[in-house]
Amino acid sequence: MRIHGYLAFLVGVCVTVWVCLFVMEVQDQQIRNGFQRDTEKVARDTTLRLQTYFDMLLSIKGVFAIGQNLDRAAFHRYVRELNLTERYPGFQAIQFVRRVPREQLGTYADAIRRDAALQAGGYPEFKIHPASVQDEHFIIEYNEPMRGNENAFGLDLAALPMHYEALRMGRDNGGVIATERITLVQDASGQPGFVARLPVYRPGVVLDSLASRRAALVGFVAIVFRVNNLMREVIDSPLLGHLYVRINDGGYLRDGGTAAPSLDNLLFDSAGKAGEARLPALPGLSRRVSLNVGQRRWLLQFEGHAGQRYGRNWMVIGVSGAAGVIISALIAALLVAWQRRRALARELRNALNEQRAFQDTAVVGIGLFSNGLILRCNRGLEEMTGYPGGGLVGMRSSVLLRAGGAIDPFACGPCGEPAHLELELLRRDGSPLWCMVNGRRLDPEEPAKGCVWVIADISDRKAAEAALVETKQGLERSLADLAREKARVDEAHKELSSALAALKQAQATLITSEKMASLGALVAGIAHELNTPIGNSLLTVSALNDMVADFERKLAEGGIKRSTLDVHLADAKAACTIIAGSLGRAADLITSFKQVAVDQTSDQRRRFHLASVLHDTLATYAAQLRRVSCEVKVEVPEALDFLSYPGSLSQVLSNLINNAILHAFEGRAQGLITITARAEGEEEAVLEFSDDGIGMGPKTLRQIYDPFFTTKMGQGGSGLGMNIVYNIVTGVLKGRIDIRSEPGRGTTVVLTLPRRVPARELEQAA
Repeated sequence: MRIHGYLAFLVGVCVTVWVCLFVMEVQDQQIRNGFQRDTEKVARDTTLRLQTYFDMLLSIKGVFAIGQNLDRAAFHRYVRELNLTERYPGFQAIQFVRRVPREQLGTYADAIRRDAALQAGGYPEFKIHPASVQDEHFIIEYNEPMRGNENAFGLDLAALPMHYEALRMGRDNGGVIATERITLVQDASGQPGFVARLPVYRPGVVLDSLASRRAALVGFVAIVFRVNNLMREVIDSPLLGHLYVRINDGGYLRDGGTAAPSLDNLLFDSAGKAGEARLPALPGLSRRVSLNVGQRRWLLQFEGHAGQRYGRNWMVIGVSGAAGVIISALIAALLVAWQRRRALARELRNALNEQRAFQDTAVVGIGLFSNGLILRCNRGLEEMTGYPGGGLVGMRSSVLLRAGGAIDPFACGPCGEPAHLELELLRRDGSPLWCMVNGRRLDPEEPAKGCVWVIADISDRKAAEAALVETKQGLERSLADLAREKARVDEAHKELSSALAALKQAQATLITSEKMASLGALVAGIAHELNTPIGNSLLTVSALNDMVADFERKLAEGGIKRSTLDVHLADAKAACTIIAGSLGRAADLITSFKQVAVDQTSDQRRRFHLASVLHDTLATYAAQLRRVSCEVKVEVPEALDFLSYPGSLSQVLSNLINNAILHAFEGRAQGLITITARAEGEEEAVLEFSDDGIGMGPKTLRQIYDPFFTTKMGQGGSGLGMNIVYNIVTGVLKGRIDIRSEPGRGTTVVLTLPRRVPARELEQAA
């Protein structure tokens, strides 16, 4: 009991101290919130008051836009009607600054002296000050009110650097521009001030350039402030007894506006000059705010002082401490029970977390289904079916099934026997999902509690089975085709027939691939090229067979002469020479085409020589080029090597050759194609493909890369050739393409290609 009492006492003391600290923290938070609101109100009120003045400048500018020659009396009446001294006090003067070229300065001064629109007799004592020599002058012409601001009348701002800089900035950007901290000429007290000005341009001029704004400038409307007067109007006087406010000018935004606060840029100090009456700031009650004022950044520093506004209420703290002592006894009595309940709750929470983690980390879906509803499920089932966390709970189980099923597969058997079946479910996006499902009642004695189902994704297995069946059928068909083909061909021409079958197979594959479409056009040419050497070989073999039969007959008759033997040997030797030459030509064609076909179908990155790839590609087009009487001249260095994609480069060359054959030589008996290449430094090479054909007009040249654009629609042109060339050159080969052509002067395609192309992501992953 003593231990319990001691513990209760300690707990009571701790609770009391905690309550007091909590109340103090609450009060401190309220003090900080109040300080935050006060500073935001000052910053907001300052912004709104300045924006009101700037809007007034816009209204005066609008008056000048209506009538450029607004006289002094009209300006005086307009400012008086605004009634700003009563509605928005805090400013010193409203002015109009006239831009006067140097050659008009004397005439301008005389006109002001004779101006009697507002004052009888004009202003005979008017003079421009200070005297200076400038290309242009900016003179304060209108000054409202005039009383108290006489020193500013006739002031030439072009002679004052800080004013002149602000004027030029405002002239060029057309917005409100403020000066830095200045001492007003009409103020003998030396208080900080600033001037905000807005440029006025000649009406009807398009101000879309810097030159047009400079040429159209008439002058500026301006408002002059004493910052102390301005802020005394903005900030409530009672608030200044608790809140310290200091404003410094950080500079123009174009220069960063990051000037450090100092006496030189001090605009306002609520504690007097340089903070002479400044009180110590309370901890945590200090804040800085920046405002954008006429394209300058003002830095506002706030500090809260001790007092009624930002002080603590110790009476509330004392009452809270007493209340803490009273309730500490109850807390001590409940402490033991709370500790026991907390331990039990922790154990229960840990058990639930372990069970939930076990379910959510399972690679299979687990769900509790009852009467067609999903009561609970783990994260695995939601991820498997594409639903967000908690998205399946409470939904009908039919959302996982195809519509139209009359039987609910998630209902256990009538006797509670386990269920095991393969089932096609639906994901959230409607895609099918093959699963292996196993179900069992949660409580065999109470069917209403539902069934627990374990659902495993077997989509990959189903896809693999379907792929195996399809592959098996394809292999069976292929074996049957090969057996029939083998029965029809002669053993002596097995290698050539296999090559032709490979070409046909390549042609069929290329039909299904847009990228390899150009190889299909080569098959006919290669077959035609192969027909001549193969036909010559067959004819020569047949003749040789007849000669051998005749020789055997004569040998059997026993009448062979040496001359007959010599003739037979010479004929046999000639036949062998013809057969060897024809088969060699066929082998070269097959080798070239095989290299082109392998490169274009595999499209693997490898090292190669440009001359070799060009030779193989041209060899496959020999028949087509002869058919149109096209001569090809090649000037490519043998040593110009690449580490790139020869298949893609070969496809580009194939499309260019096809385009030249189809389009360039229409209506001509013969043509010339010139292919040159040269190295550009160590990293690039330039490949030029030129023809002397009919060329292209500007319209065709602009649309040359558009997909499905062709001038031979329905005559053999698909409109994809140059689109594929552009995509391969810029995408796969990482190069650039340029086409130059004029009607009647042929076409030149210039490819600038890197000689070392990095491997694509798929190849790097492999």
